Amino acid sequence: MPSIFAAPGSPGVRLGEGTAIALSPDQKWVVAQPPGAPAQLSLLPTKAGESQALTHDDINHIWARWLPDAKRLVFSGNEPGKGVRLYVQEVRGGNPRPISPEGVSAMAFAVSGDGQFVAGIGPDQKGYLYPVAGGEARVIPGFSAGEEPIAWSQDGRALYTYRPGELPAKVYRVDLASGQQTVWKELMPVDPAGIETIGPILITPDGKTYVYGYHRTLSDLYLVEGLK
Repeated sequence: MPSIFAAPGSPGVRLGEGTAIALSPDQKWVVAQPPGAPAQLSLLPTKAGESQALTHDDINHIWARWLPDAKRLVFSGNEPGKGVRLYVQEVRGGNPRPISPEGVSAMAFAVSGDGQFVAGIGPDQKGYLYPVAGGEARVIPGFSAGEEPIAWSQDGRALYTYRPGELPAKVYRVDLASGQQTVWKELMPVDPAGIETIGPILITPDGKTYVYGYHRTLSDLYLVEGLK
C-alpha cells in the first residue's frame, strides 16, 4: 500500500496512505487518493493535524488540481455509467459542481493563475477553456488535436502545450488571443537510447524552470554459438 511523505528536511515525515496528487498553494495540505473504490479524495496536513475525507460519494475521482485560493480544487471523475467530467469541489465540503460535459480528458487539464478558467480537452479532442464559475466553454485557438495543456503562462495570456509521443518532445507556447503557436523548448535526454515517451512535463508559471520524466526501455542482444 503506497504511503505519502513530506520531506522539508531529512528524514521525510509520513503523512498517510494513498497516492499523492497535489500540494496546496499555501503548502498546508496534500490532496491524496486513499485506497478504495470508487476512488475518493482526502486531505493530509503537511504539519500537525488530522487527515480529512474530502469526498464521499459515488464518483470515481481520478485527478485533481488546486485553485489558487487554496479553498477549492478542480478534479476529474465519472459517475457510474457516465463519462469523465471536470468538477469544482469546496475544501470545506458540499457537493461537487460539474463545469464540463462528459467525455473530457481525465488527466490533461491546467488551472489558470487567476483561478477563472481550466484548460482541458473536450470530447471532440479540441482544447477548451472551461469557466470555473460555470458557463459556456471557449475553444482554444491554435490548439491542435492530440496536444495536451501543461501550464498557463504567468501573465495568463498563453498556454504551454505538448504532443505526447512526439520525440523530441516539443513544448509549444500558444497565444490565447491570436492562436499563434511557437516552439518554446525541445526536450530530449542527452542519451536518447531506448527513449519511448517523454512526460509528464511540469513548468513554473514564469517559464524559467521545468522538469520532465521519460520512459526508457533497454535490451541486450546475445550471440549464442555451438547450439545443437
